[in-house]
Amino acid sequence: MSHFTVAVITESLDKVEDLLAPYQENNMGDCPKEYLEFYDVEEEYRKIYENESSVRIQLEDGRIVSPYDKVFRKVTPSGSVIGYEVPDHLKRVQIRHTEVYPSFDDFMVEYGGYTSRDEETGKYGYWENPNAKWDWYSIGGRWSGSLLLKSGERADAAQIKDIFFIEQTDHEGLTVEVEGYQVPASLAPKFEIMVAEATKAWEEMLAGKSLYRPEYIFERYGDKQSYIREMLSFSTYAVITPDGEWHAKGDMGWFGMGSETPEEARNFNKSYYETFIKSSNPNHYLVVVDCHI
Repeated sequence: MSHFTVAVITESLDKVEDLLAPYQENNMGDCPKEYLEFYDVEEEYRKIYENESSVRIQLEDGRIVSPYDKVFRKVTPSGSVIGYEVPDHLKRVQIRHTEVYPSFDDFMVEYGGYTSRDEETGKYGYWENPNAKWDWYSIGGRWSGSLLLKSGERADAAQIKDIFFIEQTDHEGLTVEVEGYQVPASLAPKFEIMVAEATKAWEEMLAGKSLYRPEYIFERYGDKQSYIREMLSFSTYAVITPDGEWHAKGDMGWFGMGSETPEEARNFNKSYYETFIKSSNPNHYLVVVDCHI
C-alpha cells in the first residue's frame, strides 16, 4: 500500500473527479463501468478442475476430508477458531478435483471462491480497470499545503498564475536574489528557511540519518546543489493534464516504491516545470491529490 502525489491540471475545480475517474481501481466496485474490462477466468480454472488434484486427509474410519474440515479446527476457550491442525499420523492423499467436486460450478464456488457467474457475460471472472492507478484519494491529504503561493500562503489547489515556481523568470513586481534564485520579495524570508531546511536534510542524509544509503543519495540526486534545487522545485509523482492523459515517473507499487530508475526520477522532476507548467494555461488550476494504491 502506497501514498503518492498527483497534480491534476484542470480548467475547473469541479472536473477533478472526472479527470481522476479513468484511473480508479475497481476495489470497491464503484469504478465507472466505461473504464472496466471483463477478465474471463473460466478457461484457466477449467484446466485446473479437469487436470489437477488437491491434498485430502484420510481419517481412521476411512473417510476422506479436507485439511480444513471442522474436525481439525483449533479453537480458543471462548470458541474462536484460530487455525487448523492435522495430526501427523493421518494419511495424506491426492484426490482429483473432478472426484471431489460434482461439477465445475461446485468447484468454482468452493475452490475458486465465486458465488455465481457474471450476469452480463455469463462467465466466471471479474471486472477490472486495466489503467488503474489508485483505489482512493483525497485533495491535499498527506501533502496538504504543498503549493507555495506568490502571496506567501500555502494551498492544496490554486490557479497556476498564483503559484510560485523557482523556474519562473517573469515574476511581476519586486524580486530579490536568495541563494542564486530570483524570488518575489515577499517570499524571501520563507524561501531562506526552505533553503536552510533542504541543506540540513542533505547533510543529515550524508551522515546516515535517513532510510537511504549515502551512495543512493548521490546516485539519485547527483550533488548537493541538484538536491536542494529539486527540494525547492514543485513536482509530483504523476500529473493528469487537462486532456485526461496520465504522466508519471513510473508505476507506483507497494510501500512507496515506484518502478522508475534514479535517472528517470531525476529527469522527470528536472523537466517538470517545462513539461507541465510553462505550457499550461495560467488560468487553469493545479490541484494536489494524495492518491493511494
